[in-house]
Amino acid sequence: MKTDRMKNGVGRRTLILFLGLFLLLFPLQIIAQAFVKSSTGDFEWKMTGRALFDGGIFFSDSSRLGNGMVISDVRLGTSVRFLKNWEGKIELGYRDSKVSLKDIYVAYRRGDHMLKVGHYFEHWGLDYRLGSLRFRLMTMSVTDAVFGDKRKVGFSYIYNSRAITTSAGFFSDGDTDNVKSLDEGYVIAAQFIGRPLYDEEKLVHLGIGVRYSEHDKAEREEISFKGGAPTEVLSKNENVFVRTRITDMINQWRFGADVILFYRGMYLQSECLAAHVNRAGGENYTGKGVYVQMGYLVWGNKQYKYDRSQGGVSNPDPKNLELLFRYNVTDLNDRQAGIWGGKEQDITLGINYFINKYIGVKLNYTHMWTDSHAVGGKEKFDFIQGRFQFSF
Repeated sequence: MKTDRMKNGVGRRTLILFLGLFLLLFPLQIIAQAFVKSSTGDFEWKMTGRALFDGGIFFSDSSRLGNGMVISDVRLGTSVRFLKNWEGKIELGYRDSKVSLKDIYVAYRRGDHMLKVGHYFEHWGLDYRLGSLRFRLMTMSVTDAVFGDKRKVGFSYIYNSRAITTSAGFFSDGDTDNVKSLDEGYVIAAQFIGRPLYDEEKLVHLGIGVRYSEHDKAEREEISFKGGAPTEVLSKNENVFVRTRITDMINQWRFGADVILFYRGMYLQSECLAAHVNRAGGENYTGKGVYVQMGYLVWGNKQYKYDRSQGGVSNPDPKNLELLFRYNVTDLNDRQAGIWGGKEQDITLGINYFINKYIGVKLNYTHMWTDSHAVGGKEKFDFIQGRFQFSF
């Protein structure tokens, strides 16, 4: 008990320090945007930060989830562009009572080509490319959360023209937040995005991705996939509704396909992801998921924007009110392999309002249900959650 109190005390002090620095750096960033840039344009420096405040109320037919309020994410960082073609970023985050490493990389860009080395997300998953500030709803889909991964140390090559984006990278399969053996395994990930139609008012984006990994010797004995409700209000321990453990793993493949369409103030996004695990003892395992997401700008300039460097839709301009819908299904059952991890489905409705470029508010309603193979068996529940986000 004493140890828990000590940990909570350290966590609170760390959070207060992060928030204090955040509030201190915000006015400095306003000033920095005006003058930390060379007259020739060869050097540019800025500070970055965010704080996300979430609250939720949960209604369940079988378990008491209650309600709560959390600071779901606090980050501080800096980015720099120098010597015309070089750029870098360092970012730290506070979450779950601890400080963690986020994006830390150096990149060389020349024309449409880029070489990048450091600690960042693999070229995999649509929402992972965008980051939490640009999620249209409050969280990424459950499918993305289940089949995505943490940032890893590696290097990659990216070609990004107006019509296409191709990327490929090699990464360590180690976790920088944990001490691991030298035999960490590796990940190879590649992605292709084509834009057959792309101008200021309309877009057709088609993407495919593939990821191959071999893990360290200890993890070859077992790998797991798990998923929870699309919320940050529940703790990690209680937010597990589907979970599967696969033993005797040799290696694994993950495949993905995504599409984004928009015309002025109307938007559609869909993504399908699958994980295939080759096993030494027993049938191979495949888990899968898909979601469809739509948005409509009710008022404002009624024009969605596309970030070509990240391959996704950006936040609308300030004073835009956005309505959103998402249906998501994640299936960790594989009848042929005899592995039953559960199936989870959810429908989410959302409203976003962007007060200015620094502040936004979000409100989501979600109805979610699981099958009999889920962690808690067959159940359904609803929850309402809201977010106040502050960034620079």
